Amino acid sequence: MLDSIKQKLKQINPIEPTIYKKAGVLIILSRDNGEDGFNILFTKRSSKLSTHSGEVSFPGGMQEDIDANLFETSLRESNEEINLDKNNLMKLGALNFLLSRHKVEVNPFVGYLEKDQEFQGNYEIDEIFNVPISFLMDENNINYNEFNRKDLKVYIPTWVYNGNKIWGLTALITADLLNTCFNASIKTDLDLMRTYDDY
Repeated sequence: MLDSIKQKLKQINPIEPTIYKKAGVLIILSRDNGEDGFNILFTKRSSKLSTHSGEVSFPGGMQEDIDANLFETSLRESNEEINLDKNNLMKLGALNFLLSRHKVEVNPFVGYLEKDQEFQGNYEIDEIFNVPISFLMDENNINYNEFNRKDLKVYIPTWVYNGNKIWGLTALITADLLNTCFNASIKTDLDLMRTYDDY
């Protein structure tokens, strides 16, 4: 299955980078209790933060000059936020970026946790939790919100897992991963979200 995910990620045609500031986030896959399925790791940001407080997100953050590339950004930020040991992670590939509503180019990377470890959140993180992909793939667990801004109308999937709402850009990235690597057919308007310059 990991080889299949790698191959599907390799087949993605990369799109041209934008002029905007860049961030790298990490989608960490792990085995679902030793079964054939996978979990995805999410974090819930601290309610005390001034931006994105209380939101569910992937570990990651803004690119800094010390980062050799955006994958290194995602690893550095994941180490800072959840104490990820990069030696425990196998890189599987990357998805195309999405633009956030704050005009940040968010680049998602996909990795597999080869060795179990204890995660510990820093001051930015209130909770670290895994969601089974089987839950995310179940259409009964997906709700769609219509998003309108000027002449743009997009559909964004959302999930609620143990009281945690996965929505917004994090939900779009999740749907992109599921559609690309796990043959899901979750409704998204990702091309619009990548190319529209003012939403």
